[in-house]
Amino acid sequence: SLPQRTELFQASVAANLRLGRPDASDAELWAALQTAGLADVIRALPQQLNTPLGSQGAGLSGGESRRLALARLLLHPAPLSLLDEPTEGLDRQTAAQVMHAIAQWHAKRAASGQGAIVMASHLQREARHADRIVWIAPLQEGMAQARKGTAEFEALLQRLRPG
Repeated sequence: SLPQRTELFQASVAANLRLGRPDASDAELWAALQTAGLADVIRALPQQLNTPLGSQGAGLSGGESRRLALARLLLHPAPLSLLDEPTEGLDRQTAAQVMHAIAQWHAKRAASGQGAIVMASHLQREARHADRIVWIAPLQEGMAQARKGTAEFEALLQRLRPG
């Protein structure tokens, strides 16, 4: 899963990535970093994959930490992935990169019949990528759902925060 709060550990970039898949090769790590839009940043570090990170990813910006956590998720073979507001706290450009990476990863997995993504979000920029929106409201308001491409989907999308 990709929680709102990025969990990175005081270890190398590679060790943080291999939490997603311990047997991943360096080439697979680089591929995940490339998809997450972080490969150039890691290549610029003095020790690249072996660069040690401080506690909670110290040494990377917030957006870079988020993308490193995304790269770790991209390596994980889980049949279901939960993304909890994956672009929360990111600037528009970084958020667009993260959502693009997630969309690419999901399309690749869907084409091979692997896995699904459940994303919890309050943001239009995230929900726009969904195949379906399920709106869960307080009991008195109930629940609604709609598939992409319908007026109902657009109406539910408008109930979310712009972004």
